[in-house]
Amino acid sequence: MEDVSLYREHVLGRYSPATAAKKLTALRRFLTFSYMGGITRVSPEALRFFAKSPRVRQDPSYDVLTEEELARMLSAARADNPRDYALLAVMAGCGLREAEVVQLRVGDFREHGEGVLLRVRGKGDKVRNVPVSPELWSLVQRYILSSGRSLSSRVDAGKPLFPSRVGRDKPLTTRSIQNIVKKYVRAAGINKPISPHSIRHTVGTNMAMNQAPLLVIQQFLGHSDPKTTMRYIRRAEEIASKAYRYNNLPL
Repeated sequence: MEDVSLYREHVLGRYSPATAAKKLTALRRFLTFSYMGGITRVSPEALRFFAKSPRVRQDPSYDVLTEEELARMLSAARADNPRDYALLAVMAGCGLREAEVVQLRVGDFREHGEGVLLRVRGKGDKVRNVPVSPELWSLVQRYILSSGRSLSSRVDAGKPLFPSRVGRDKPLTTRSIQNIVKKYVRAAGINKPISPHSIRHTVGTNMAMNQAPLLVIQQFLGHSDPKTTMRYIRRAEEIASKAYRYNNLPL
């Protein structure tokens, strides 16, 4: 058991709690399997103590917004700032990462058939085309025109969709996106920790709850690995398993 204890100290000192917990869980499962097969003498009961996983704090990005909470955030932004309102709407409508939002240009929207696609530059400079709902497209058009820009201008096409107030035609930073989200989380009276990625996670979970196929969610959100997309499926299943909370009938 000394070797197990030393290994636990090693991973706790070198890795994050989440990563250390995964490594220790794998070790416990392997040694338990070995014990059941008569290969080792380390009992599962002892492993629960000597290879105990650390407590892992919930990642704020995995907190999802309810429909009502998101509506309150959008309402607060609509009343305060047209740019922020359009920004939150695009994030919620397209499930974008904050790093993807800051790279958006006015000319990234293009008509395709009867709909509109948004050209998004994702991780590893991979480009994907995200379908935009008619409602969101109307909102974006109004926002662009109200900001004094034109969708038909080649000059405006290269300008940031969401410009910063610091410097001419300078895009927002990811830190700015984080501060904007925090601002309207407070304005909406939401007490749980919500980050920009929480909005993306809300989109994925919502799609899963509405029974969107795994491949559709993967392509929409730009996941290279379907295992990443499975997180939203599991989250949707977790929410569905507690559906009784929404049944308020007196018993």
